[in-house]
Amino acid sequence: MRAILILLVSLVPGIIWVYFFYRQDRYEPEPVRLVIKAFIYGGLAIIPVAIIEFPFADQLTATTNPVKLIFLAVVIVGLPEEFFKLSAVYYGFYNSDEFNEVMDGIIYSVSAGLGFAVIENLLYTVVFGYQVGMMRAFVTTLVHASFSGIAGYYLGLAKMEAESQLKLITIGLGQAVLLHGIYDFLVVSNLISMWGVVFLMLAFYVYLIKLIKKADAISPFKP
Repeated sequence: MRAILILLVSLVPGIIWVYFFYRQDRYEPEPVRLVIKAFIYGGLAIIPVAIIEFPFADQLTATTNPVKLIFLAVVIVGLPEEFFKLSAVYYGFYNSDEFNEVMDGIIYSVSAGLGFAVIENLLYTVVFGYQVGMMRAFVTTLVHASFSGIAGYYLGLAKMEAESQLKLITIGLGQAVLLHGIYDFLVVSNLISMWGVVFLMLAFYVYLIKLIKKADAISPFKP
């Protein structure tokens, strides 16, 4: 029973958000099998991330040096997580014929981000218990989706604007890494309350929704 509860706490929020964002792809929805595939690829991205982050786990929670904490939050946490989530989409779907509009970059990336969040939340729930798992299910799942979706928007633009691919991918990844790093720094350093965390979560979400609307507006499949 405990194993089932842990799985539900971790998996259900991710599935709900995948469905929600999938419904935003109004004009030419992606094949469900590819969205599921992106979700799985995102979950697998936890493997290289864990290898990079594990040696620094104690330092992230123990250090009181703000400069070191910013470095850890951005370079050791934000960069690997966003890089490997986006890489899962780039190498898995970027050259697919189904990836044919900006919105597709968002959908695949959000799905990968949610797959990553589910596995990460599962591990946290196993180690720290249901209370931590529930909090992460509410906040961290959407935060990961937002960071990945932001990077995915620029990945979609890059697919449509071949001459600016590297620039656009770098801008998207850079934004995701920076926002992720700032978020982790503020949370780990206890500089903001739980309400502050919720405010940040909603701010990232609103930004992503704005990008979704922009992607909608330039969709070649818009009637």
